[in-house]
Amino acid sequence: MTVGGACLALLLVAAALWWTIQHRNSSSADAPDKSQQIKLIQGLLEKKLPIFLSPEYLSAAHGKLQGLSAIVPDKKASETALRDPSFFHALHREKHFSAVLLAPAQASSPLCLALLSSPLWTLSEVFPSGYLFKLVGSTPWTSPDEGVILRLHPDPSDRAQWLIGTAANLIAIKRTKEADQMLLYAANTKRLPSPLLATQASLAASRGHWNEALILSKQSLVANSSNTAARIILIRSLIECGKPDEALSEAKKLRSITFARNAETLFLLARAANSANDKGEEIKALRDLISLAREQNQPLGASLTYLGQAYAKNGERGEALRTFQKAMDAPELSDSQRKMIKELMDHIALEKR
Repeated sequence: MTVGGACLALLLVAAALWWTIQHRNSSSADAPDKSQQIKLIQGLLEKKLPIFLSPEYLSAAHGKLQGLSAIVPDKKASETALRDPSFFHALHREKHFSAVLLAPAQASSPLCLALLSSPLWTLSEVFPSGYLFKLVGSTPWTSPDEGVILRLHPDPSDRAQWLIGTAANLIAIKRTKEADQMLLYAANTKRLPSPLLATQASLAASRGHWNEALILSKQSLVANSSNTAARIILIRSLIECGKPDEALSEAKKLRSITFARNAETLFLLARAANSANDKGEEIKALRDLISLAREQNQPLGASLTYLGQAYAKNGERGEALRTFQKAMDAPELSDSQRKMIKELMDHIALEKR
C-alpha cells in the first residue's frame, strides 16, 4: 500500500467514525420542552418496572428519580452503555428493562443502532426528544397521519417544531420515507422556514443528493443566517460538490460563530481544509479537536488517526508515527483499523531510513 493510498483509506476510517454530524444538526428548531420529557419518564415509571434512560433524560428528571437506583441505572452506567452496547446487554440481563429511552444525541448512536438491529427490541416511538424502545411484542412505531398530528398539536408553530424534530431523528436512523412525509406536513404549516429547509437539506444529504442539499441549506441561511445546522450541511455539501475553497471559507465562518469549542465545527474545518489542500489549517483544527476531546473525556482514536494521516501527508513523518502509535492504543478502533494504521506506520518507518 502506498502512503497516499493508505492515507486515503485512513481518512475514510476517520470520516466514518466522525462524519455523523447530521444526527443532531439537521434542524435548528427549539429543543423539546423539558416538562414533556419528565412527563414521559414518569409515565414509564408508573409500573415500577426497570427502564434505561440516556444521560440527557436522567438530567431532565433530576430530583424525580429518588430511591429508584434499583430500576434506573445511574449516569456513569448510562454513558458506558451508550458507548458499548455489550455493556447495555449485560445490564439488561441483570435488570430486565421494560423500556429504553434515548435522547437524539450523537453519543446515543452506537446503542440506538444496536437496538434497531436487535431481535429483542422494537422501536416503539419517535419524537423530537428521542426514541423509545420496548421489548419485542410491543406495537412498532408507524408514522401518524396528518389528522392525528393536527389533533395532538393544534398550534401551527408547535406542530411544525414537532414534525421537524421528529423528521430529524428519522433521518438519523435512515427512515427517510417517513421523514419525507413529516417534512411535507411541516411545510403545510407555513412555519419555521429556516429549520424546515435545513432538515430538508439534511434529508437530501442523507440520500447523497448533494446539489439539492447545497441549494436547500443556502435557502435556509437566507431565511436565518444564524442557523448553524444549515451552515454545517452547506459545508458538507460544498465539499461533496467539489467546491473546497468555498467550503473552507464557510467552515472558518462557522468557527468564528461557534468560537471553535465544538467538535463538529473543528472536524468540519479539518475536512474543508483537507479538501482545499490547506495542510496547516487542517493540522491545527485536528490538534484543537483532540485537545477538546481530551477535556471532555471523549474517544480519541478517530481524531488521532486523522491527525496522523494529516502529518504524513504534510511530510512530518516523525509526528505521524507518534500520533499513529497513540491511535493504536485507542480502545474503540477495530482490529482491521489498527492493522491499516500499522501498515502505514511500517511504510513511513521504511521511508525514514
